Amino acid sequence: MNNDNTADNAPPLGQAELASNTAADIPSSINVPHVSFIPLDQLTERFYSAKQFLTYFQFYLCAAIVANLGLLFWDGNGGDIGFWENWVKQLSNRGYKDFNGNYPPLYIHWLYVVSQLYNYLQLPVENNLFLKYVSLIPIFLSHFLLIAIVHRLLKNYCTSANHYHACMLLTALNPALFMNGPIWGQVDVLPVIPVLLAILASTSKKYRVLTFPIYTAALLTKFQMIAFAPVMGIIFFRHYKVHLVGCALSLLTIILLFLPSIIVGSFAQSFKLAYIDVLHQYGATTMGAANIWILLTGNAAPDTVILFGIEPDSPLAVIFKAKHFGMIGFFLVCLAVFLQGMGKLVDQQLPQNNPQNAAQLFFYAMVCTMAFFALLPAMHERYLLPAVIVSLVYYALNPGKIIFPLLFTFISAFNVAMCLGIRTSHVWPAISWIMVGAFSYAVLELLFGKHWSNFTGKLFSWFFGIKYIALVVLVIGFYLIGQRLYLESKPIDPELQPHQLSLTELPVALSKQDYGQLNINKSVNGNALRANEHRYAKGLGTHANSIIEYQLPPNTKTLTVSVALDDEVESASVKFSVWGDDRLLWESRNHYGAEKPEFAEINLESVQRLRLQVDGINDIGGDHADWLNPIITLAAPDTPAP
Repeated sequence: MNNDNTADNAPPLGQAELASNTAADIPSSINVPHVSFIPLDQLTERFYSAKQFLTYFQFYLCAAIVANLGLLFWDGNGGDIGFWENWVKQLSNRGYKDFNGNYPPLYIHWLYVVSQLYNYLQLPVENNLFLKYVSLIPIFLSHFLLIAIVHRLLKNYCTSANHYHACMLLTALNPALFMNGPIWGQVDVLPVIPVLLAILASTSKKYRVLTFPIYTAALLTKFQMIAFAPVMGIIFFRHYKVHLVGCALSLLTIILLFLPSIIVGSFAQSFKLAYIDVLHQYGATTMGAANIWILLTGNAAPDTVILFGIEPDSPLAVIFKAKHFGMIGFFLVCLAVFLQGMGKLVDQQLPQNNPQNAAQLFFYAMVCTMAFFALLPAMHERYLLPAVIVSLVYYALNPGKIIFPLLFTFISAFNVAMCLGIRTSHVWPAISWIMVGAFSYAVLELLFGKHWSNFTGKLFSWFFGIKYIALVVLVIGFYLIGQRLYLESKPIDPELQPHQLSLTELPVALSKQDYGQLNINKSVNGNALRANEHRYAKGLGTHANSIIEYQLPPNTKTLTVSVALDDEVESASVKFSVWGDDRLLWESRNHYGAEKPEFAEINLESVQRLRLQVDGINDIGGDHADWLNPIITLAAPDTPAP
């Protein structure tokens, strides 16, 4: 068995110079394609210079930055983002004391930072795009780090320009990563990055001792990373003396990451919620996950179902109960991975040189995480994402294995898409701009031919060749999106003068509408009032056709109000009108959903009975109408004589 006493002079990944360029020198027992790996100096000469590698890397990184930030505006999974809302509220109000969330501590620490940001900005914690954005910042950074890891591997070991670009394209613009992160609003990419770094660290003599502390950080981000335990077992026994030291550092990592909970006395509760209670949270075979349980039992069937017609009183029933059957299947696959890896260690066949070393370990990791999703019960639609990420790194080291990232990306992206209802109101403008850009480029090439192509090529090389341009794009992008979403999330609440009051403070004399009920300071669906991507503090949420009546104070002078369709609907058709004592005082233009709120100032002198009316123009489906920040101005009291 290989251990620290064996010859292992392989330098850290990314600096290795291979002993041979031919596949014939790779042992035939290794389950890695026979590929001619080219040393870095020859590769640079044959394909790209160092500057060209930097140019392409920054291009793909910038593309990922723009895509991640742009896709934020797609509707996510409100229920899952609701978890972040609830947890941020808890952390904002009570800190870590009695925190009731079933995630391990690492991501919770970020949500604590988010809670303090909300306190500093004095924003209400609501389920909106700003919360989605700040909650996902670590996920964006994880995606960008994944691109850097894949680029580094490809820069050293890719076998062709096509291999480099295909792998970078799949990594930077991967639909599965977008569906899970910026669109859905989930964090499944975050814990996989430490797993990748742990495996890579294990192949480096310099960083090997950090392997298990880094893997521990993954487990302290999401417990599903236990799927990689068989691979970590192989890694441990390969250099067990070094990894014993690493295990001691892992204990320190656990203490540090749980330290806030330990200080406030909530460690036991936090650990129980994240690692014990969660095991019994779902009693179903599958939760929208396209795996064998869809075929065997259908979606969301109880995991107590006995398979294949086995009688409940049969001795075999305990084995073929869905829950046990899936766990046994997963265990057998993991055992096979572990035994094969240990066998290669005993026979000294596990390759010592890079990149075959890491390639074999990533192959094992990919098989384990595939089995985790395909066989275990209670899987969610998103849990194939680790296999997507590992397959990208595996493909970076194995140019013949593009089939894995393609298949896993397809399955994962469509699996999530089937569970999301995507609205188009945020998507149409972005796609329209892309269409205009593509059309304009084609027209310019039609008019100027090669001159235009040469110009854009030089512009591309100049811009993305600027050192740190990707970092500049990242900072500017984060700032612009953050600023915009902050302003959209900050409630518009005009300061009232002493002789003014909000109409919402008066009792409603009469209210009737054709759908739902009148909501004060909320939309007709009970959400925060939003129009034209802005949040309003006060108003009336109603639905066409509707009438809302108030008995006005005798000294009322004016009403100021903005009217609009609420953002919770994409399109509709309504008209607003204001009546005083059955006289029409003001009428809006037609509203179809894309307009900015329309402001009105209406004279109410001598009016006793105020009526706010919304009429549907055509079909009233989706006619969610808002009266925003309605303010009554009263006559100023007479100034007393001197």
